[in-house]
Amino acid sequence: MKVFVYGSLCKNQENHYYMKEATLLSEQAFVKGTLYTGHSYYPLLLKDAQEITYGELYDIPSSLLEELDELEGYSKETEDPYFVRETCEVSTPRGVKEAFVYYWPREAQGEVVHNHDWKVHRYIQSDHLYYFAYGSCMDNSRLCDHGVDHLFTTIKGKGKLSDYRLAFSTHFEDGSRADIIEDPGAHVEGVVYEVGKEAREYLYQREGVETKVYRPTIVHVEGDDGITFQALSFTVIEKRAEIAPPFHYAEEIHRGGSKYLSENYMKSIEYKFLEEWKVPEFRAYLQRKGWKE
Repeated sequence: MKVFVYGSLCKNQENHYYMKEATLLSEQAFVKGTLYTGHSYYPLLLKDAQEITYGELYDIPSSLLEELDELEGYSKETEDPYFVRETCEVSTPRGVKEAFVYYWPREAQGEVVHNHDWKVHRYIQSDHLYYFAYGSCMDNSRLCDHGVDHLFTTIKGKGKLSDYRLAFSTHFEDGSRADIIEDPGAHVEGVVYEVGKEAREYLYQREGVETKVYRPTIVHVEGDDGITFQALSFTVIEKRAEIAPPFHYAEEIHRGGSKYLSENYMKSIEYKFLEEWKVPEFRAYLQRKGWKE
């Protein structure tokens, strides 16, 4: 059986230890509903066909469902349970699944959770956080052009995001831009920065968060030291069929990534731009850098 969680049961949250026997199916899942902050360490999900809430989808043993019912104050025999457990449709990158979810059955409490994601809401409360860049934000030249390079001077190094792939799924007039999509067995490499509030505000503006191009998400990245940590990143909301990026964007990714990412990963990027997407001018750019076929 499956359960969708959106608050204290998610990764790095207070009650995640309950999920030790569960199998993660998607950490980029969502359901219909509006998420409120409530007045404690857990949020409240109210039914709302016009809004969505992001969370995680798990496959769980039946014994765990009983524990979750107790945690959420739910019982079939109780006329007025604390939370109500119902079956709903859960959207994931690999299709729609049916799962249990715990709804708040009373009036809303607190404020609407901005960006509809409790993990993001909690993580960005910190004055300093890690940011995982996998596209043009790896390129310091681009940051200099925008006059914000001073906000990105603390670089932790290379990060590896497992079970995701690099995609190009949002379209602009001149071509696509990069995205991360869940894909078991694949991985994405990127640059990890330690940033503050001003840098985060710049990233939200640059990634089109308010205009709903990208949304912030929390991912779990492995550093060069083998330690995994959570980091802020961004993923495309309305994913479309992949098309080639423009040369200037491919150049920024390659220029920024070549300073930090592994040789094998950079070769895979070069192959993608040369052979899969046949990005104009990219071969000439590599040749100017001394690349030989």
